[in-house]
Amino acid sequence: MSMFCNRLAVFSAARRCGIVKAVLYQLVRDVIRNPVELVFMLGLTIIFALIAGGTSGSNAQVVHVFSTELSKPELQDLATDWEENNWNVRIVSEEEAMQLLSKQQADGVIEAGELDYTLHAAYEGSTFVPLTQAELNHYYANKRLAKAGVTDIVDEGSFAIKTEPMQEGTNFDRSLQALFGFALYFAIFTMSFSIMSLLRQKEEGIWNRLILAPASKTALYAGNLLFSFLLAYVQIFLSLVLFNVVFGYDYYGGFWKLSLVLIPYVFAIMAIGLLLSGIVRSSQQLNAVIPLVATVFAMIGGAFWPLEIVRSETMRALSYLSPIRHALDMMKGATYQGASLAEFLLPTSVLLFIGLTVTGIGIRLMERKAL
Repeated sequence: MSMFCNRLAVFSAARRCGIVKAVLYQLVRDVIRNPVELVFMLGLTIIFALIAGGTSGSNAQVVHVFSTELSKPELQDLATDWEENNWNVRIVSEEEAMQLLSKQQADGVIEAGELDYTLHAAYEGSTFVPLTQAELNHYYANKRLAKAGVTDIVDEGSFAIKTEPMQEGTNFDRSLQALFGFALYFAIFTMSFSIMSLLRQKEEGIWNRLILAPASKTALYAGNLLFSFLLAYVQIFLSLVLFNVVFGYDYYGGFWKLSLVLIPYVFAIMAIGLLLSGIVRSSQQLNAVIPLVATVFAMIGGAFWPLEIVRSETMRALSYLSPIRHALDMMKGATYQGASLAEFLLPTSVLLFIGLTVTGIGIRLMERKAL
């Protein structure tokens, strides 16, 4: 009897696996026949990442500098020193600097003095200030100490600014920040719209006909959700490959780490997409809700701008509610921030918790709606 039960369980599992494969195969065929949605989201990722991060894979920051105190040779020596910070320093006149600011052709410019400096920002909230201020403070502090005759000018206990470079990367890469942010943002659209097909099946009565066939609900849900997961993952993965091969973006040897840290994020947004499908009353409502939710997650999660420039403690606290925040932390850690393995555990755990909890709630809401 025990052997018979075991064989029956194996047969049942094999049948469910076959149903999952059949659902997955049909959905993949539909995408191959009509890949417009995938190509469109991939195209939007490319366009916005290039606009925000530039076409170069280099993370050198363009810095415009002028001076009313220093001579041209002195300014040139200063620019040479600053280029060690991985800055692309461009010397301009005071008039040219003001034109750059007035036309917003630069986020900001530096007015260099002998022992001090002034930052001119093109607009309030410019990222130029937080991205340059730390290095400038350190540079001019060292100059003042050197002039005072202090030989040991780098005293980490005297400064709040950490100046040692990380072994596997640098503190900020504007190009990768933009690429990661927009890739994660547009993946939410792809994921949610693919889950919408599940909602439409229920609206059109197809779901009820499938249940009458020898197919379990578990297998049907698994096939649809697995397809949505793979579609969003493939979209982000293709974005990363494309920017590396075509545009020369450097992932600091962390490409395969990126491939792994994407998994919990895609799982989390799959669960959120399922939850939204269970909350709304129709696919038309879901069409309206998806852009709103995706944009809120992106804005508070740091997809559109680095969270380092956000001064509000409230907004920083709210950012932890966004799965994009945790995914970005892992992607930056896998590349230019050179994070250790232990630093991935917390964001991974948070995303997996979101995925497991919200998936159960989403399926329960979908089943109640069916009743």
